[in-house]
Amino acid sequence: MKFLNLFIFLSFYFISFAVFAQQPLKNADQKEKIEIIQPAPEYLEVVKIKGKELRKLVGHVHLKQNTVLISCDSAYLNPVDNNAELFGNVRINQSDTITMTSDKAIYNGNTKSAKATGNVILTDPKSKITTEQMNFNMATNTAYYLSGGKIEDTENTLTSKRGYYNTKTKMASFRKDVIVSNPQFKMESDTLQYSTLTKMAYFEGPTIVTSKEGTVYTTNAEYNTLTQVSNSKSRTTVEYQKYKLTGDTLYNDKKNEIGLARGNVELFSKEDNVTILGDVGSFNGPKGISKVYGRPVMKSIVDKDTMYLTADTLIRIDNKISKEKKLLAYHKVRIFKSDMQGKCDSLIYNFSDSTIYFYRDPVLWNKENQMKADTIHVQMDNNKMDKMYLRTNAFVVSQDSLLNFNQIKGRNMMAKFDSSEVKNINVDGNAESIYFALNDSYTATTGMNKIICSKIIIRFEKNALTKKNEIGKIVFLKQPDATFTPPHETLEPMRRLKGFKWRASERPTKETVMIRPSNKIVSKKVENKIKQTKKIKN
Repeated sequence: MKFLNLFIFLSFYFISFAVFAQQPLKNADQKEKIEIIQPAPEYLEVVKIKGKELRKLVGHVHLKQNTVLISCDSAYLNPVDNNAELFGNVRINQSDTITMTSDKAIYNGNTKSAKATGNVILTDPKSKITTEQMNFNMATNTAYYLSGGKIEDTENTLTSKRGYYNTKTKMASFRKDVIVSNPQFKMESDTLQYSTLTKMAYFEGPTIVTSKEGTVYTTNAEYNTLTQVSNSKSRTTVEYQKYKLTGDTLYNDKKNEIGLARGNVELFSKEDNVTILGDVGSFNGPKGISKVYGRPVMKSIVDKDTMYLTADTLIRIDNKISKEKKLLAYHKVRIFKSDMQGKCDSLIYNFSDSTIYFYRDPVLWNKENQMKADTIHVQMDNNKMDKMYLRTNAFVVSQDSLLNFNQIKGRNMMAKFDSSEVKNINVDGNAESIYFALNDSYTATTGMNKIICSKIIIRFEKNALTKKNEIGKIVFLKQPDATFTPPHETLEPMRRLKGFKWRASERPTKETVMIRPSNKIVSKKVENKIKQTKKIKN
């Protein structure tokens, strides 16, 4: 009996030891082995290749390592090194969510990684990657290709030379010849990151986004492929059919046609050949309104002549209903053109009828003439002055070769121009004039004419000697009161009409109109407008 009990104890001990010896050691360095699972392969053979003992599996091969399931037509399994070489209809599935198929693959059980070749397709619930060669590390949730590939999701198709994809974060990185295709746009870049979850694209490098509406050029930006909203951190250009907007940084909502540019802004209207420069620029497509502020400068080019205009704020309006196009300039307006210079507080340039309206202390200069009134509007023809209307307290002054000031004053005036030269002036209401007569050689003043009447019509003619337009004929209407004073009696203040002021020192030059402060120096006023413009979408 004692012998029987001892036999049973020893048998149980050795069986337990044998079973325990077959269990893998539970420590950090022990890797889970690749197993052959059911259904079993059609053929199994142990072979030796390069000194290593391998299991050759043929026909409906099924392998497993924890949550990784593998199937293929045939395989070489190395139990010692814990890896497998897979052939034909290879399929690797991780946790029933991520699947990679290929013609061939090498699976490393120690690193839980696979190197697949030939018609490689990696799919997860959010995307599909297609390439010829791919490395997929299931431990780090990363997959990459280096010889060209394509990733597709519900919205976009992306192709590139190199691609990296995190199956956990759903974030993809692409390098070299990156192209994003979408029914609404096409995107070309050198470096791009893309989230298949949020559909956000992040650029680092030269990038072009094209659509039927227009094109975006940038180097560092983020773009929402769903909402088509981009936000750039580098110099960017948005170009559409009618305009182009450029800035050091640029926010652009393509669907709603809303944009905001900051830093060295350039807004170009293609229809009118007008460029506006400034510190901050915004546009609202549906409302047809564009704004530029921070010492903006407008350049309008027609027939090789350029008009320059500056103010604190410039607003461009394109009314889609009335087809009316206007430019509004507010505060400290300065204008320079070869045949006209001017200044005022505010201005309206109506592109539809080529008329410029000057408000609040407007002063204009043409050749030797200085023109002032409460309001002035100039009608252009082929980008040259055709008519000028001076409303209320009109006053025209010109200086002759002997520095005398010829003056015309009245309630309202209308000046007619020909090739930028004043041809005639009509004064209507409370007309007054002072005109200094010169001798035939224009070397001495012979006297001063002063006339007061209801209306005056003045005709100008080109002087053959001075080559300047001078008064040729004057018509005084309705009981004119005229006096002629000899030179020695023409003393101040009788040489000046009431309200006279010579303002030549205020006359703008091209340099004073074009000069802009450093972009680093932005006034508090501009900063406040930047904050207000952030709410432009609302």
